[in-house]
Amino acid sequence: MDTTAMLDMCKLANFPESRRITILGAGIAGLVAAYELERLGHQVDIMEASPRIGGRIWTHHFGNEPDAPYAELGAMRIPSEHQHTLHYVSQMGLDDKLCKFVTVFEEQNAFINIQDKTFRMKDAPRLVQERYQGIFTDNDYSEKTQLFAGWLKTIVDTISPGNLRESLEQDLKSHLMDELERLDLEPYFSEDGETIDLQEFLKDNPSFRARCSKALDMFFSDILVETSHDLLQLKGGMDQLIQRLVASINSPIQCNQKIVAIRVCQDHVELDYLENGQLHTRSCDYVLCTIPFSVLRKMKLSGFDDRKLESIDNTIYCPATKVAFHTEQAFWEKQGIKGGASFSGDGVRQIYYPSVKFNPESGSTILASYTIGDDAQRLGMMSEQERHAYVKNRVSKIHPELKTPSMVLNMASIAWGNYEWSAGGCTVHWSDDTSDESNHTVNYLEAARPQNTLFFAGEHCSKYPAWLQGSIESALFAVYDIVSHKPTLKAKKKYLMRSLTNGKTLEGVAESAYELSFC
Repeated sequence: MDTTAMLDMCKLANFPESRRITILGAGIAGLVAAYELERLGHQVDIMEASPRIGGRIWTHHFGNEPDAPYAELGAMRIPSEHQHTLHYVSQMGLDDKLCKFVTVFEEQNAFINIQDKTFRMKDAPRLVQERYQGIFTDNDYSEKTQLFAGWLKTIVDTISPGNLRESLEQDLKSHLMDELERLDLEPYFSEDGETIDLQEFLKDNPSFRARCSKALDMFFSDILVETSHDLLQLKGGMDQLIQRLVASINSPIQCNQKIVAIRVCQDHVELDYLENGQLHTRSCDYVLCTIPFSVLRKMKLSGFDDRKLESIDNTIYCPATKVAFHTEQAFWEKQGIKGGASFSGDGVRQIYYPSVKFNPESGSTILASYTIGDDAQRLGMMSEQERHAYVKNRVSKIHPELKTPSMVLNMASIAWGNYEWSAGGCTVHWSDDTSDESNHTVNYLEAARPQNTLFFAGEHCSKYPAWLQGSIESALFAVYDIVSHKPTLKAKKKYLMRSLTNGKTLEGVAESAYELSFC
């Protein structure tokens, strides 16, 4: 369902009386929900536990000037088919900021570094078989099969966490090489026969994915998106979307209000929260919770049914870590690199170059490390100083320019797995334990299921985990559920009393009572 249809659905279901909704979390899900609820005539309060607004959209600006270089420590890409996200980009007047995001494997001048051997992406085909000699020693396989398998392993190694890299290697050894040999691979090689089109191959050959481990099969969906040539970004930073949403919302956004307990009652929700070291309790008619379940399960919860508690406890989160450098100059451009990503196997993984131009006098930025899973966890356990030094040392093997005095002007990083307000980078379809297939799929429908007047939204409540699209779509569904909710008799009386208190005429109250009788 497209965004316009969802919003029309919300309008048709809208409750005749203004409702008061407390939103927990000022990330993209909470802000979109607040924006739409206000447009439908409802009153909204937003409570944010952290000192900042934006959730896992976090653009770090290296300077206060409007054109200062920046790096995305959180969300950085928008797939062109994610229409909900693009709808709000347009609603917030940011269409002119959209531009192409050059992703991994698109820049042929980028580098790959494995075991201290560095070579260009464009030279990789001639080296993959040498690199993976332990797998491709059987002469029963054609050169095409071995080259395709080498590219496949290179792509998975670049993007995936350690357990999935090992899973592919095991599958190749046991049976996937035979499956590749059986298939016609010729249509998926480039004209020079040296690179492959993994996107088309996976779309055309579902039998290949069916023979992979369950976790790896699911991760291929993420790989298809991350290697797509149709990714977009916001020139100037993704935080512009947050800023515009905040400016479009009339309701107050209170930061530094940490929720410690949630009690679900028959017709209201009680919240215990800390502010300035003081414990407060608040009674709310409706609550929309966008807090990640990794954080929610640390709170005292009551009034939740067993299925809901099981969903909160068992939703799987993957750690993610990003490290960005502010550099004196864009030295990589002298090597023909205009965007895209390099790859290092030293626990640093993906290294992204900006595909937007900064003022040369202000320097540039490089996302020196983007990791998920086990690599992210190792970096996350380091102190910030240790993490920056480790990444600089490893990336210097690819770019020795980083060791030039004054080349690195500043650094910034975030370990989302250790960040108090998220306790994870995102939810995932696949599990760290590839032997337990029951944990591979996040039951987002259960995650989104309300508890009386407590509703839920966020990427963990959607079929698009890890993407803004999922957060936004889940917020729109939650808005519909809230505005179409049928209140209890006790709640109806409360609405009528509030109408009188707010100065509504007796005729108006009678009209409201008549409307409520049909709810």
